[in-house]
Amino acid sequence: VMPPEETPVVVITGASMGIGRALTLRYASDGARLAIQARDLVALEKVQREATKAGGICITEAGDATNAGDCARLINRAKTEFGRIDVLINNAGRGYYAGVNDIDLAELADLFSLNVIAPLRLTQLAMDELVKSKGVVVMMSSIAGVAAAPKMGAYAATKFALEALSISMRAELTEKKVAVVVVRPGPVDTPFRDNSITKSVDAGVRPTGAKVQSAEAVAELVVRAVRSRSSVVETSLFVNVGSFASRVLPPIFRVATARMAKRKG
Repeated sequence: VMPPEETPVVVITGASMGIGRALTLRYASDGARLAIQARDLVALEKVQREATKAGGICITEAGDATNAGDCARLINRAKTEFGRIDVLINNAGRGYYAGVNDIDLAELADLFSLNVIAPLRLTQLAMDELVKSKGVVVMMSSIAGVAAAPKMGAYAATKFALEALSISMRAELTEKKVAVVVVRPGPVDTPFRDNSITKSVDAGVRPTGAKVQSAEAVAELVVRAVRSRSSVVETSLFVNVGSFASRVLPPIFRVATARMAKRKG
């Protein structure tokens, strides 16, 4: 067992539920030192207690990932209390399900603020520490980051943007030995869909047969990817197939998505 001062320092946003919570507990089981953020202080403190019980050292910084001051406090707290940052996991995000004609433009701006600008800001704030530690930035993307389905144009636009930033950042940071890991989950059994904005459409239009993964399964894949410093993690066969079809077989993908668009919801 590593002494506390040698265990990795991991910063996680959106840590009160779903994949963020699963990641916190998975890293805690390895004895990691964690700085976690979410808006819900009560839920965040519950995760902190679970993480401590699992064997981690965990501090909480309740706040909104879209708030510059809250983000600065999170990063500064990790630096001050632990002396370094090894892994930044930009997990906070929100879904949005609507036909393109029904997208509210103010809501779209808010969605970009959370799904794109917030992870970029946090990465910039943590960059000096990540360069020192030759650390890892994790960007939580989605199958929607490479394949835009009907009713998911707004959400996919934010994830496409996050993928673009990640590609550029990975190239720019190669010399500095900072890895950028992009994670592309498909359907996951979390409150994500319940917390999404929906406009006259059921949340989560998806092809028949798309299997739902557990948050814990995704967290395990993320931890392994960070360890191996993999560039991209596609978390399921569904994601592999969708990603491949959208980029390598676009005519087939267009037919499939047109059929999806005809379905109710």
